[in-house]
Amino acid sequence: MALEKILTLCEVEVYGSLAGYCSSATCLHHDEYHFVNQNKTWTEAQSYCRKEYTDLATIDNVEDLERQMRTVHSGYTEAAWIGLKKREWQWSDNDCSEGYFNWHQDEPNNGGGNEDCVMMSNGGQWNKSNCNNSHVFICYDRLNSSGKTFHLINNTRTWRDAQMYCRDHHTDLASVRNQTENEEICRLANGHCVWIGLFRSSWKWSDQSNSSFRNWHEGQPNNVGGNQTCAVTLMNYSGRWGYRKCDEERPFFCYNNKAILIHQNKTWKDAQAYCREHHNDLVSAHSEEIQRWVEARAKRSSTPHVWLGLRYTCTLNFWFWVRGEATCYHNWAPGNGTVMEDCGKTGAGRTGAVEKDGRHQWVSLPDTEKLNFICSTSN
Repeated sequence: MALEKILTLCEVEVYGSLAGYCSSATCLHHDEYHFVNQNKTWTEAQSYCRKEYTDLATIDNVEDLERQMRTVHSGYTEAAWIGLKKREWQWSDNDCSEGYFNWHQDEPNNGGGNEDCVMMSNGGQWNKSNCNNSHVFICYDRLNSSGKTFHLINNTRTWRDAQMYCRDHHTDLASVRNQTENEEICRLANGHCVWIGLFRSSWKWSDQSNSSFRNWHEGQPNNVGGNQTCAVTLMNYSGRWGYRKCDEERPFFCYNNKAILIHQNKTWKDAQAYCREHHNDLVSAHSEEIQRWVEARAKRSSTPHVWLGLRYTCTLNFWFWVRGEATCYHNWAPGNGTVMEDCGKTGAGRTGAVEKDGRHQWVSLPDTEKLNFICSTSN
């Protein structure tokens, strides 16, 4: 029996339609921007936006920028926060170092404005440096879950080239978990300034999305003050972007959307519980327009599939949206959703997810897998 049906075989709307969910299919497609004329630090603004809306403004393209700018009257000239912030320090191998740092006095200060890589000085303290500078460097080999052996590479390279060398010949550039490892590297360096694996990679949006769109003003970002790591919209420069210190108090832009990608890995049931507690429910991609929006968000996920509010009933042998939408639209990948699911062997329920890459089609997965997921935020 072919099961190309979602909930009602498309003939009868058992659970109702889109009433109360979305007045138009396009309302999920675009972010709604809101200008908040209250002076807050970047972190305070982020908390406000997450409470009252979805998050600080993420701007993906020129169209988003234009809609953002229309929320402010033409005479407003102050700079206002958006959701872009310089990422925190991280290790090349993603090692968890339990917060150990050994910065030199007054570091990190980024006086040059582009010092995003870290070297150890001959006293064992850490200083920021331009990643394009050349230094000798320390690689490590991982011996087991708790042990490392360090190696001084006595030729000068940029930080990126040093990282590449270490990954080709050893495990990675050295991460430093504690004072003992720091002293060991210092002895090995023998008076040299050496690259270690700590770096600050790039700007990141508050909602953790990976949009590559940037609208920097000429000469920005330059970070002349040394610690300007939060981005603002420069209203007196046609909405171009600049740097500011994150603890300055400024107005800000929030965005709101009818659905949101959650960058947490959960089972389908836990994802649904999260959505129902914090938002409304798992999203229903019940039209081509909403599917396009889902695709755009799925591309930003950290898992190969993303949970939707799509579930299979073994009792009645069909797929349905948990929010109750009836629709003829479907986007199943070949071999998925069109055959009767086997409910008896694994004990896991069958639930629907969308592909992160490729054609972004729907697939049937056991509800015990742990994936990112998309919540709807409207009733």
